[in-house]
Amino acid sequence: MAVIFVPAEVSRLDNIDPKEIRVVEIQMPYACEVDGRTYPIADEMRPGTAFLAEPFGARTQKLQKRLYTRSNCALTENRILQTIINDTHDPKADTSVWWQTDEVSVGDTINVRVEFNGDGTTLIVYEHRIKDDNKSLKLEPDDWWLDKKFLGIGFSTGVTPLFAHVRYLAALNFGRTRKHPGAHYVLIVSVKNPRQLMSHEEWLELEKKYPENFRYHPVLTREWPEDWPYTRGRIVKAEKGADGQAKINMNPLFGVVTDIEERHIRMCGNETAELQLRTGFEQTRIPASFKAEVW
Repeated sequence: MAVIFVPAEVSRLDNIDPKEIRVVEIQMPYACEVDGRTYPIADEMRPGTAFLAEPFGARTQKLQKRLYTRSNCALTENRILQTIINDTHDPKADTSVWWQTDEVSVGDTINVRVEFNGDGTTLIVYEHRIKDDNKSLKLEPDDWWLDKKFLGIGFSTGVTPLFAHVRYLAALNFGRTRKHPGAHYVLIVSVKNPRQLMSHEEWLELEKKYPENFRYHPVLTREWPEDWPYTRGRIVKAEKGADGQAKINMNPLFGVVTDIEERHIRMCGNETAELQLRTGFEQTRIPASFKAEVW
């Protein structure tokens, strides 16, 4: 069967850092007609996964197919697909440039891929599947994470899948019961300056609400106020050891999270950040697991 795209509506555009980072929300329709028959549209996306859309390319001047990792979750905002998009400043950049311009407006239409569910009675929002589990940040089944400790590390807009994780866990009270303390998630967000902090107040409030299940630690790498109470500079640092060999300084990270061996690391960022983290853990302390999504 042919790939199905349905027209959805851009329902929110929030400039985090003008011309650099933008939060985008896309409202899916309730139903769509395929071959003369109307089917309901359901949203069953798992946190940490991506949807496929057709934005316009500023460089190529035509529609392009692009995957966008979701930053909210279907459990609390069904059929509202939120993502965070940055201008990559790559000479070959195309759609990421377009998203930052005034050519995109609330109310505009953008096509989003859907597919039939197992019995063919409903269309569901297409969820991109990554075959290599170690490269997928799709949140594990609910019966798996209930007693786990996570450490999510997001570099710039790499926070996107981690935001979905935390929002989903919070919607389920982090799995807390009268007899069970639930999961614990440390969210480390690394951005250049205060202007690029995303949903900052939301995470501060969530930390107050769930002090036994959630901790938020924003990192500013280039600019920070004098009274900044969190990490200043990089959370991991590439250095040369006394022997002249390359070494990763993990002390800033270990100063924030002391129980690394018990943590399931979920990281999203560029290849350099992933390599430094992997190397640093291998040189020092091994976490319970490590999964990374690289862009």
